[in-house]
Amino acid sequence: MQIKPYRIGYRTLKTALGMTLAVILSQLIGLDNYASSAILVVLCIKDTRIKSFEAAIYRFIACFIAIMIGSVFFTYLGSTPIILGIMVLLFIPVTVMVGVQEGIVTSCVIILHLYMAKTIDFHLIINEILLLIIGIGIALIMNMFMPSLDHKLNQYKRKIEDDFIIITFVFSESLKDPNKKINTPSFDQVSQNIKKAKSLAFREVKNHFVRNENSYYHYFDMRQEQLSLLKRMKNLIESMQHSNHAHYLCSELMLDVSQNVQSKDYSLMRLHSLYEIKIKLQSIDIPRTHEELESIAALIQLLNEVEEYLLIKSQFGSLKK
Repeated sequence: MQIKPYRIGYRTLKTALGMTLAVILSQLIGLDNYASSAILVVLCIKDTRIKSFEAAIYRFIACFIAIMIGSVFFTYLGSTPIILGIMVLLFIPVTVMVGVQEGIVTSCVIILHLYMAKTIDFHLIINEILLLIIGIGIALIMNMFMPSLDHKLNQYKRKIEDDFIIITFVFSESLKDPNKKINTPSFDQVSQNIKKAKSLAFREVKNHFVRNENSYYHYFDMRQEQLSLLKRMKNLIESMQHSNHAHYLCSELMLDVSQNVQSKDYSLMRLHSLYEIKIKLQSIDIPRTHEELESIAALIQLLNEVEEYLLIKSQFGSLKK
């Protein structure tokens, strides 16, 4: 078993502070079972604001159902382990039916309070409701403080762009010399970075109540589409065994693409250059050998892939932060 480095994360800090505030406030009000408010805080701390808000609603509804069912069962049937089991057997399907099953664990805290109480009266019910309000409320407040993910998203963006620059530059060099080995960054690693970045971008969306999309997510989705095209380009370049003037023109185009990966408005200019190369290909001499024919065919297909690569970027536009 590998021991990970000791680290106090942002969520850990919020949980510790929330538990402390919940217990202090519950004690000041004079609530019974005040320590349980800290348990409610732990159960309600989430990764995003929207998840936290949804969890708070589900837990409060589930706990309210638990109070109603528990009050009836333990008052009229008695507080015995068998009755507790029957009550839970009934309660869990009800929460699933209502769609608030996420609050089952939180509700068990309230159910056990009712089970252990000597009498279930108005005072006890108010006590449990206040525990819920304090525990869930403080967790909700703590979850309002979410660190911005823009810095991490920009780090992924720069890393992915750097890899794209290297890949397209290597493609440019390889088009000049078909026998040169294509050494690019691992496509699998680039793909993993894009997936991680998309996951992080989606999480950032969930930190905003009024935002339902994220420009970063669409940006990384665009790069994922382009990466698929780069993989196909690599296979086409590797299949070439001969180069001529047209290959050199395509090499210059790929170099231009490499130098403008981070540019916001390069796509239309590169497309113009690409179409010029396609026009020139119509007037080249007929290939004399089978190798030349295959290389020209691969080059034409490569230009089609580059065209789609550039069109994807032009359709995306620029990143809106």
